[in-house]
Amino acid sequence: MFVRHAVRFARAAPVQGARMRFSTSATARYIEEDVTSERLAQLLESSKESGKPVLVDFFADWCQPCKMLSPILHRLVNDPKLVSGREVDLVTVDVDKNMEAAQLFKVRAMPTVLAFKDGKPVTSFVGVLPEPKLKTFIESL
Repeated sequence: MFVRHAVRFARAAPVQGARMRFSTSATARYIEEDVTSERLAQLLESSKESGKPVLVDFFADWCQPCKMLSPILHRLVNDPKLVSGREVDLVTVDVDKNMEAAQLFKVRAMPTVLAFKDGKPVTSFVGVLPEPKLKTFIESL
């Protein structure tokens, strides 16, 4: 004897009087991807005026560690608890498309992340760091 199980799909009915909550907070950070060397110079110059730290992630499409690091950096930079409510900008540079920027900052391996404050490099790391060390790196800015 075959038993047939019927699967019923139910659609959630909207609750009367319910409102969607929408918030615009300072948690959304400025992220610009795949910038040119000219645009990078503009962003670093503007960081002098704003005082915001800028993380520059030098990557390559073929680099597997880069693909691991990028989503973690995006998530951590957008974590308001981690950056104590301060804004930290994230900029990515594809070294294959923008060799000039990579040469200017003497990038020899990927991923390389440089941290800038007031338009000047303050610290960096090469390779993929474990998430707790990435948190410490960002908090130190």
